[in-house]
Amino acid sequence: MWTKESLKEVIKEKLKDHVFVIVSNREPYSHIYVGQKVKWTGAVSGAVTPLDFIMQTAKGKWIAAGTGDADKAVVDKNGEIMVPPDNPRYTLKRLWLSKEEINGYYNGFSNSTLWPLCHIAHTRPSFHHAEWEIYKKVNEKFANAILEKVGNSKAFVWIQDYHLALVPKFLKKKRPDLFVAQFWHIPWPAAETFRICPWRKDILEGLLANDLLGFHLNYYCTNFFNTVSRELEANINYENSKVSYKDRCTTIKSFPISVDYEYISNLANHSRKSLKSVTKKYISGDYRYLCLSVERLDYTKGTLERLEAIDRFLTRYPQYQKKFVYFGIVALSRMNISAYQNYLKRTEEAAQRINWKYHTNSWYPITITNDIFGLKELIPLYKNADICMVTSLDDGMNIVSKEYTSAADPKKGMLILSHFTGTARELTDAIQVNPYNVEQMTEAIRIALEMPKKEKMERMKKMKGVIKERNIYRWASKFILELSNATSSPPPPPPIEPAAKKEPLKKPKK
Repeated sequence: MWTKESLKEVIKEKLKDHVFVIVSNREPYSHIYVGQKVKWTGAVSGAVTPLDFIMQTAKGKWIAAGTGDADKAVVDKNGEIMVPPDNPRYTLKRLWLSKEEINGYYNGFSNSTLWPLCHIAHTRPSFHHAEWEIYKKVNEKFANAILEKVGNSKAFVWIQDYHLALVPKFLKKKRPDLFVAQFWHIPWPAAETFRICPWRKDILEGLLANDLLGFHLNYYCTNFFNTVSRELEANINYENSKVSYKDRCTTIKSFPISVDYEYISNLANHSRKSLKSVTKKYISGDYRYLCLSVERLDYTKGTLERLEAIDRFLTRYPQYQKKFVYFGIVALSRMNISAYQNYLKRTEEAAQRINWKYHTNSWYPITITNDIFGLKELIPLYKNADICMVTSLDDGMNIVSKEYTSAADPKKGMLILSHFTGTARELTDAIQVNPYNVEQMTEAIRIALEMPKKEKMERMKKMKGVIKERNIYRWASKFILELSNATSSPPPPPPIEPAAKKEPLKKPKK
C-alpha cells in the first residue's frame, strides 16, 4: 500500500541530488484582498494535494502564474514567497502575465484550441495564429523562469498539463542535461482528430523533448503513438513504450491519477454535520433523496444532458416528485470565453424550465449554485448523498467520482458514472452510462435509488477498495520512479535502414 511515508522515501532516494521543480499554470496558493486584509487560499484541484506534499517533502520550487489580486503584494523582488503560508516549506515563484497574454495563451490557445481539440464534446476548436504566437511566447517565459531558478544545478522538472506543451523543448535547447517530465491531465485524441491542428508538429516536438510523458490511460498513450507515427519521422518502440525522435528518447506511459483515500474517508468518518444543515442555505422544502454533482462549468461535463435525464425521470416516475432534489455545484470557469458564457445561459434556462414545470409550494427539484466548496465542505454532501452523477461527455480521469466514493456511506450512496471518464476503467461497479443516451441515464437514477442495500454495499465496498489501493501517493511515486528509470537508461538504438540494392552494371552502348 502506497502511503505518504513511502512517497517520502521515494523522494529522498530519487531526488536527493537534484533541485526538484514543479511547473503549472495554476498556483497551489493564492492571495486575495478581503476588504483591506490579505488572505490566502489553496487551489481546489485534485492534483494539487499530492504535488504540494511532494514539494513540502523535497523542499522544492513551484513555478506558476500569479492569479490572486493580492499576489504581488506578498512576494519579494523576485516574485517569490515561501508556502504553505501557515507552514512555509518550499518556494513558490509567480510569473506575471499581461491581459493580452492571459487572453491569447490561456483563454485562447489553451482553452479555445487545445481543450476542445482533445475532448470529444463536439465543440469546434478555434485556430488563430495570433493566439498561437502568444502561447509560444508564454511557454518560453515559463521556460526562462525555470532556467533562471535552477541555475547550473542538476534538476528534475515536472511540468503539468496542456498549457505548457512547448516548455520542454525550450528547456532542452538550453539545458539538454535537465531531467524533464510532463503529465498531460486531459485526454489525447485520435490521430484523425489531432491532425486538423495547424501547429500539430510543433506541439508534438515540444512534448517529445520530455524524458517522460505521462497520460491517465493506455488508450491515450496509444492515440499519442498513432499521432506521432502519422505526423513525424520517429522510431516508436511499442514494447518499451518509447519514442526516439531526432537525438532524444521519450518514455510514454499511463499513470491514472487518484485521491488520498485515507484522508477523505477519515474526514467522512469524523464528520458530524447533518446533510440538511449544509444544504439549508440552498435547498428549500423537505426532500428524501439527494442527487449531487460537483464540477466546473464546462461543456464537456454533460450538465445539460443530466438535467434532461432528471426531467424525464420526474415525468416517468411521479412518485419521486416532492421527494427527490438535484443539487448541482458548478464552479464558474473561463467566463471570458463565449462558449462558456453560452453554456452557463443554457444551463440556467434548463434549470428554470424544469423548476417551473414541477415545483409545488416550497419544493423545487433543481438547485444549482456557483459557490466554491472546498473538500472539507463537500464531505457532508459526499457522505450523505443518495446519488452522485458524473456524466462527462469526455474526461481525462475525473477526481470527483473518486472523492465521492471514498466518502460515501456504502449503505446509502451510489455513483452514476459516464463511460467516457478515465475513472470508468477502474470503478467498474458504478452504474455506468452513456451520457448521450438520456433514456439510459433516466433509468440509472431509478436503479440507483431502488437498488437493494446489500448490492449497493457490495458495489461500494469494491470501489472503495480500488481507490484505497490505487491512491494518489501511488500515482506520484510511480511517476517519480519512472522518471528516474527513464533518465538512467540509455536510449534505444535508431532503426537500421535496409541496405540499398546495387544495380547491375550495364554495358555502355556502342
